[in-house]
Amino acid sequence: MDKKKADIVIDCSNLIILPGFIQTHTHLCQTLFRGQADDLQLLPWLQQKIWPMEASHDAATMRISARLGIAEMLKSGTTTIQDMGSVHHYDEIFDEAKQTGIRINGGKCMMDFAETVPDYLLEDCRSSLQETERLIKTWHNTENHRLRYSMAPRFAVSCTTKLLAESAAMARHYGCNLHTHASENRDEIALIEKRENSRNIDFLHKYGFTGEDTTLVHCVWLNEHEKATLQHTHTSVAHCPASNMKLASGFAPIIDLLQRGVNVSLGTDGAPCNNNHDMLLEMRLAALIHKPAYGADAITAKDVVHMATIAGAKALNLEKEIGSLEVGKKADIIGLSASALHSMPADDVYSQIVYSMSGHDVQLTMVDGEILMLDRELKTIDEEATLAAVQPALRDVVSRSSTL
Repeated sequence: MDKKKADIVIDCSNLIILPGFIQTHTHLCQTLFRGQADDLQLLPWLQQKIWPMEASHDAATMRISARLGIAEMLKSGTTTIQDMGSVHHYDEIFDEAKQTGIRINGGKCMMDFAETVPDYLLEDCRSSLQETERLIKTWHNTENHRLRYSMAPRFAVSCTTKLLAESAAMARHYGCNLHTHASENRDEIALIEKRENSRNIDFLHKYGFTGEDTTLVHCVWLNEHEKATLQHTHTSVAHCPASNMKLASGFAPIIDLLQRGVNVSLGTDGAPCNNNHDMLLEMRLAALIHKPAYGADAITAKDVVHMATIAGAKALNLEKEIGSLEVGKKADIIGLSASALHSMPADDVYSQIVYSMSGHDVQLTMVDGEILMLDRELKTIDEEATLAAVQPALRDVVSRSSTL
């Protein structure tokens, strides 16, 4: 490029340039709850802490939660997310994504099974579908297709069969992705086996939640038949190793799935079960935790970079647009410091990225050709004002949740 014609010239001589990280599972609505739900397993974690706080969001606190999460992601190299909200206020999350410039596949959480969902979050099937359809018509494929909708029933335990079937049909009618938790925890699986006399993946498959347009999150406890179902239906799996460890859910059989050709991507999950949104730390975990069981060479640093980039794009059916640096693709680009003390010397760039770096090494974040962070300075978010708003917003949510 002729420097005289460029509006901005960035010296990348000391940067490692990569496609932006794509995390295929997170909860921006939960960023405000970081540190509020430690040391619990999944179902008590949801019932005692997360669900009361999600229900206690108003539009203002939802915005702060989303902005805080997006700011952290942009500063640590994430350019695209697949997000699952709470049952209310999803317009605020889409609007924050619109203003801040991140790429998002997002959707409101859907929960209509009265036996497992508390009254303060319980929806009826019809109203949940109506609100979802309104959000799709308002936001899907807007901002030069940077904002997209992903249909998001929370998990099999919280949904009726009617909601699952009709949400799958609606997603395919409008060309949206499907996004739900699956087989994360043995207690969750036992509930579905008792209620439906079915394994979790088989149950979701029956009602349309498998296929190339579907991301199933976690998939920690799978039998051989369920692994084969994921393989034969070309369903993607979002691997969230930090969350699975913190909630004591277990270790997902990712090596088995990769060997079967299942598309495996990465996500940080929500802030209360991680407790950060740093994809480089998640990549390090994904590279390390499977080695003791499968061997030191079972998964390589290059494999993990693939999971964090083009595999994430494939999970969202966006591999023709993002996930690699190619002519004709969208300019979702990040730059990492190539010569920090903690990552030198470096003979293998993949090893340097995965085993030595963290989000603090990211110096440049660009989405759709727009610079959103440069030299650790956010360009579309007032970091100081965001931080000042966090504690008051948390106090509001905690105060309201204490009455539920």
